[in-house]
Amino acid sequence: MMNDNDMINSNSLQADRFDDFLRQQLCADYIDDNGFTSQLMAALPVQKTLNPWLEKTIIALPVALIAFLVLRHLPWRDLVQPVYAWFLLLDVSSLITLALAVFIALVVAPVAWLLNSDA
Repeated sequence: MMNDNDMINSNSLQADRFDDFLRQQLCADYIDDNGFTSQLMAALPVQKTLNPWLEKTIIALPVALIAFLVLRHLPWRDLVQPVYAWFLLLDVSSLITLALAVFIALVVAPVAWLLNSDA
């Protein structure tokens, strides 16, 4: 009767033989096919490619449509009204600070990123 150790040793031996077989196959010399592979590759039809703009349109159109449908159902009045009220209650110094922050976010930060990416 075989015990567990004998089964493990036999499985390990089979695995080693298979590894040796794979190693031998990987190291084997190339078998010349008399140009069969190159003839086959040349006979395959050329893959048709789409216009790059058409590819982008196929992706962008459904995404834009879904985004429009989602944005259409947002409660815009409930979102804009508190922001507009806060904006009306700002004093001049806070308004200047807000304008400066927006300027930095929209102009200075992208320019700094572009200059840093070139380096």
